[in-house]
Amino acid sequence: LKMKTFGSLALAALMVTALSISASAASSIEAAAGTAEIDGEKDDIYVCDPVDINIDETTWAVNTDNATGKAWVAWDDDYIYTYIEVTDSTVTAAADVTSIYQNDSIEFYLNVSGTEGAITDIDAAQYTFGPSFTTFAGGGKHRDDNMADAKTAYTYTDYGYTVELAIPWGANYTPAADDVITGGFGIDDDTDGDASTREFHLFSGDGLGTAWQTADANWDTITLTTKKYEPPVEETEDTTGGETAAQTADMGIIAAVASLAASGAAVLSLKKRK
Repeated sequence: LKMKTFGSLALAALMVTALSISASAASSIEAAAGTAEIDGEKDDIYVCDPVDINIDETTWAVNTDNATGKAWVAWDDDYIYTYIEVTDSTVTAAADVTSIYQNDSIEFYLNVSGTEGAITDIDAAQYTFGPSFTTFAGGGKHRDDNMADAKTAYTYTDYGYTVELAIPWGANYTPAADDVITGGFGIDDDTDGDASTREFHLFSGDGLGTAWQTADANWDTITLTTKKYEPPVEETEDTTGGETAAQTADMGIIAAVASLAASGAAVLSLKKRK
């Protein structure tokens, strides 16, 4: 009986541990190699799979009723780029935008310090931006040091809006292929037409509700991959008649063989006459 009880308790402890790990699981994001044009449109360079931004802060469950989004990431020697598509049926009117984080907007979290801690103390940041905004909100040491060189653009769409960012790596970090840093995404969702209040706060991973102030183990991982956009190869045609170069070469070989055969036949005919 004691062995059975101990086994049951051990199993229960394992289940609790597994559930706690699942509840705080971060997303794994891949960043493609390439340079984006910051115009609010999705560039071809964003070849890695996007991460979903749809975890409801209040329940840590997938949100299906309000705003959701997808984010793609890329990188080069100077910037980390991200393009976010937000599906939102009611976007805050430009004239009503007041406090940025209370209105429809996106949040991008970045930590290149290699450590955890308050984002005001380490090389980490929250960059917040939305449609019709003129400046970044957010906070953190990385934002304070690099915001002047950051680039952003947005577009309104039939389904909501897009935001594209180029955030400098900064003086304290040099990116390299296969590096793994931490970050993540959030969406501020204003649904009731009152621009002074935010109704929903959504994230790309569980446990990111305090990311605006603290970088910790709940932040998503971002891997700087070597994946690149490869333009499709176009077939070229020979201007003489539409044949490809290979076809033209084959025809030349056939003609040469025929000429040799004809020459051989002529020599043989001459010998027979003699």
